[in-house]
Amino acid sequence: MPYTVEITTPPVQVDGEEQHARLYQLPDPFSTLAEAKEAAVSHIAGLGLDPAGVLYNVFDREGFTVASSAELLAEAG
Repeated sequence: MPYTVEITTPPVQVDGEEQHARLYQLPDPFSTLAEAKEAAVSHIAGLGLDPAGVLYNVFDREGFTVASSAELLAEAG
């Protein structure tokens, strides 16, 4: 089953100007849920932002959310 990953970055300050939050999908589908989650975490690590402020969601081919970093953020308290 193919999985897609959606990334949401928070608003940030760049050169004193507020940049809006961004919402985008990683370009490639993933074969397994584990691959999708690993790709999301790896992508977020390369953004240069605080990972705790970046949200990822993994969707199945039906468009249902099957994993989210929001779960991890909620557990962290």
